[in-house]
Order: sequence, then C-alpha cells, then structure tokens
Amino acid sequence: MSIALLHFQPLEQYPPVMNCICDLDKEKVTALKIFSTHSKNNWFSSSYPIYRLGNYTTSRWSRYWTYLYFNFACFFFLCVYRPNKVLYYETYSSWPVYFYKKLFPSVNVFIHFHEYISERERKESSAYYKYLHKKETVLLKKAIWISHTNEDRMRLFQQDFPFVRKDQCHILPNYPPADWQNLAQINKTNRTQATYQRIVYIGALGIKSTYIEAFAKWVHQQNGAYYFDIFSDNMEKEVMQIIAALESPFISIKQPINYFDLPLILSKYDIGVVLYTGHLPNYVYNVPNKVFEYLVCGLDVWYSKDLISTAKFQQDNKIENLKAVCFKDLVIMEENKTNQVPLFYSFSCEAIHTDILNDM
Repeated sequence: MSIALLHFQPLEQYPPVMNCICDLDKEKVTALKIFSTHSKNNWFSSSYPIYRLGNYTTSRWSRYWTYLYFNFACFFFLCVYRPNKVLYYETYSSWPVYFYKKLFPSVNVFIHFHEYISERERKESSAYYKYLHKKETVLLKKAIWISHTNEDRMRLFQQDFPFVRKDQCHILPNYPPADWQNLAQINKTNRTQATYQRIVYIGALGIKSTYIEAFAKWVHQQNGAYYFDIFSDNMEKEVMQIIAALESPFISIKQPINYFDLPLILSKYDIGVVLYTGHLPNYVYNVPNKVFEYLVCGLDVWYSKDLISTAKFQQDNKIENLKAVCFKDLVIMEENKTNQVPLFYSFSCEAIHTDILNDM
C-alpha cells in the first residue's frame, strides 16, 4: 500500500494536517509522500518526504506560477509514484487527483475540507476556483471518504451536494495531540501567582472577520485587570494600526510560535479568546482549532455568540469554562482562577483519526 497526501496551502498554517501526518507516522505507515507549497518558514518536518512545489504567498505572479507548478508537478509525481490511495485537503489540491483518478480509476480518493464554502461564495469566487470546483464535483461522486470538521458543516455540505452518499461522509474535528493536557498541566501547576488575568489569542486577525478592535479597547479600559497577548503571523495592517494607536501597556503582539510548542505557551494564561464575528457561514458553523487547544491546556475560553456550532458544542458537552460572550458590549466579572489545574477532556487527534487510518 502506498499513500499520497496533497495539501496546496503551506502545512505550517494548518495544524490538522500536521497532526494527521504525525499520526500516520505513529501508526507506522511507511509508504507516504506529501505534496504542499512553501511557507514563510518551513519549520514542519517529518520522517516522510515532503515536496514543496512553489510558493503562492510572495506575490500575485508567484501565486499564478504556483498554481501551474503544483498541479502539473504533483500530477507527474503521482504518475511516477503510483499511490493506490490519495488523501487531499481542500479544493485547491484537487486538480492533480482528478486527472490521476481518470488515468487510474481504481485509486481510492479521500477528501477532507478544513473550511465550508457556501454556494454564494463559490459564485463569487475566481474563474480558477470555479474550474477546480467543477472538476472536484466528479471526485465527490467517486471518493470513498469525505470529511468536514463538524456536523453542521457536513449537513450544509450535503445540502449543497445531495448526490454525496451518507456512507462517504465523516466528521474530523480539529483536536490537538493527546499529550498536550499533561504538558500543559505540568507547566500550569508550577506557575507564579498573579493579581491580574492573562488573556491570549492565537491565529489570524482581520478587522472585519474578528472583534479585535472592540476587544482591545475593552482590555485597555480595564486598566491592568487583564493583560492580553496576541500570537499571529497573519494580521491585517489596519489591526496593527488600531492596536498601535491604543498605546496600551496591557496589550502585546508576540512573534508567532511553532504549533507544537503551544501547550507550554498556553499554560501561562488564564483565558483564551475566540474573536470571530461570524461574517461568513464558514465561521458561524465552526468550532475553531483554538477552542480545543485552549480547553485542553486548562484555560477558560471566551467565544463570540455569533458562533452557532461552538455554542452547540458547549451545550452538548456541558463545558462550564467555555463561555459565549458579546464582544460588541463586553461586561464580564471573572473570579481569579490563576493556577487552576486543567480539566481533562477526551479531545485528541489520535482518537478521531482512528477511522480514516483504518480505512487507509
């Protein structure tokens, strides 16, 4: 058995695919090759060969070139390598698989979607994306595995593509590795007591896609009751200008960190925030990676009331330290929970990858 894994976007920006690769390694899968593109810093490494085919982040022309280079080079490698199973992530990775499947119909295709793209968004997308989507529709009919990150996204996806069979559909939440809880607990129980609450945000920040402006102003107004640290390698210029204009001693922008170092970093904080506004269905029907990452590292989690799927997750699992808040008009009274021992949750990527690894 040989497997190819295709992920057009840089691996470092997508923890779920890195976790999947690590779990394949733990399961002693030997014949795996990985195809992706260059990141700003290619820090993720693996025992498997990783082919970085282009860099779409540097300019518009490099993006166009990378579309061509990734698609044709990846198709060539598939034909030479001849894997009998292919796992690809997202529509942008689908073109080489479409033609490889036409050439070798017996190949088993596995598809995972990090995001949900609505019909309206597809209609407003580029001609290139529409072309890829048309080709991908053929693969959706033939794939043996199609997964989304939660039940709501899968329900919407099945409404968009009613020909997809129920037995093809699977749920793969964005859980972190199992050992994060122990790593965070060791660090958190040895933490120095503080008179203020430490708040952290991990991830991209947009002025329209998040409540960062309102939240940053609120933190500043608390006059030292809260300290807020931001770790991001994807922050819009306007967001940086707003934070700089505040000149707040209580808000810091930190350098982005290696994903696998997160339990050591997050365990220093009391509260993790999820600031998405829900400006697209993809965000409304989302339980973000950071929700699980914050929880397993023992943090309270404040998430926007706009996130319907996160609210459903909280209710279904009765998680007391996962709280819906209105970031537009934030009024919160928090008891000091410094040095609390992390609660234990059964959220691990190893557990949720069992089914797909068995099928592969």
